[in-house]
Amino acid sequence: MRRSTTLPVLAAPVRATPALAAAFAALLLSGSADAGERHRTVQASSPQPVAEVLRAGGGTVSGTVAAVGARWMTIQDDGTRTDVTVRGLLPEGIEQGAPITVTGRARKGGLMASEIILADGSLHRPSRDQDDD
Repeated sequence: MRRSTTLPVLAAPVRATPALAAAFAALLLSGSADAGERHRTVQASSPQPVAEVLRAGGGTVSGTVAAVGARWMTIQDDGTRTDVTVRGLLPEGIEQGAPITVTGRARKGGLMASEIILADGSLHRPSRDQDDD
């Protein structure tokens, strides 16, 4: 029977060199592979209940405007309310009691809107609408 020549090589101790230690430290400190995930956009889909969209981390909801401010609104569906925020100002034409559809991602217990569809069917993309000025 032949003796294996790889076993003694694998069993040999590995010396820690400064270059190896630096490479290992850089790997540990580099962070996660999905570092750009904060900037992902949510694709519009068929509307879901507010509670399900919040649990899923984002999506599309349809409901009624319960309250409105300059940079936020509260929408409600059959059983749940949630605050919706935007970058910049809300588009004109959002009124309390009006039907609305919002696509966005869950953020701080509410939604950060990426698309808003008003009762008249007009589409607004708050982060992009501000870029046009």
